[in-house]
Amino acid sequence: MALVKVTNVGQYGVNKDLSTHELPINAWTDARNIRFLDGLVYQSFGYGEVYQAPSFAPQYILPVTISGARYWIYTTAAKTYAVTSTGGSPVVTDITHASPRTGVVNQWTYAMLSGIPILNVGDTSKIPMSWDLNTANKFIDLVNWPANTYCKSLRGFKNFLIAMNVTKAGVANPFLVMWSHPADPGTLPSSWDKTDATKDAGEFDLAETTDPIVDGLTLGDSFIVYKESSTHRMDYIGGNLVFRQQKIFGMNGIMNKNCVTEFDGWHFVVSNSDVIVHNGQSAQSVLDKQTRRFLFQDIDVTYKSNVFVFKNPFLNEIFVCYPSIGATSCDKAMVYNFVDKTVSFRDLPSVNHANYGSVSTDATSLWDTDAASWDSDLT
Repeated sequence: MALVKVTNVGQYGVNKDLSTHELPINAWTDARNIRFLDGLVYQSFGYGEVYQAPSFAPQYILPVTISGARYWIYTTAAKTYAVTSTGGSPVVTDITHASPRTGVVNQWTYAMLSGIPILNVGDTSKIPMSWDLNTANKFIDLVNWPANTYCKSLRGFKNFLIAMNVTKAGVANPFLVMWSHPADPGTLPSSWDKTDATKDAGEFDLAETTDPIVDGLTLGDSFIVYKESSTHRMDYIGGNLVFRQQKIFGMNGIMNKNCVTEFDGWHFVVSNSDVIVHNGQSAQSVLDKQTRRFLFQDIDVTYKSNVFVFKNPFLNEIFVCYPSIGATSCDKAMVYNFVDKTVSFRDLPSVNHANYGSVSTDATSLWDTDAASWDSDLT
């Protein structure tokens, strides 16, 4: 049998739409646990433990830097921790709020203002909380937050905090967007009082459509608010209005919280029926029809609220993490390379959340005590 040389085997990635005889010779009809990168095909990297295994299952994670040291914050169902490595050994610090937040997987959101982490549990009984990056202190209630007010999602934009899908005094306002007065550098917002003429705090309803607000994220100089089936843009204009808003998409919203990430001036979004990218003006799908059908049919409907995305900028990839049929947590990912415009699939070890950032890699062990191979060693 003659051998056929195939070059540039990673150019197209997976294409489930075309029949076999219509596909280029270097296109793939299916792939699992491999990645397409720079026109080549590689085996997907595995997983390794960086710090010690946590005592409780993490629900949400984010990186922070404290005086040049790299830390990771992670929340569990009732605890919050900060972990780093000192002298080659993990150091875990309990920074749980005095009134612990009872978290639910994929309901957390967070914001960063001047490096200060602000976490929101997303229910109607606990307000957002912040941490001053002092490991001797715990998380505390977000200062100056309005009384008897809660929000489903909290994000940062410029020096503002943006609260979305707000409950006030027990009354749900699923279309309401509320923003703080801008914070001075290194501080948190001093007011959320929309009636104070000396402040830029305010609010408005995105009532043009009947679908509730789910989440939002910064895109360049705009803030994008995602509802279940529509998308809206907020632009800072100052003056009495502070923000101008407009609907940009009437047919594309977002599936869950944490189903959007930014790359190169674009947003990557998982909606309830497609996976799209947009620049705040125009949107396009990143999947062919068959791949889109496969993805959404492979998601377990009962646990689709666990679907989330995260970006791996080191390899130009965005992961759509999802529970496949029969799974209760995310055990698979569709991986999109936003530079090469390719798609692949891989297995996951049942994760609740993921993020990217630096880890403390100081090591004091001897070479002879490290038994891991070069290909898999993370130390």
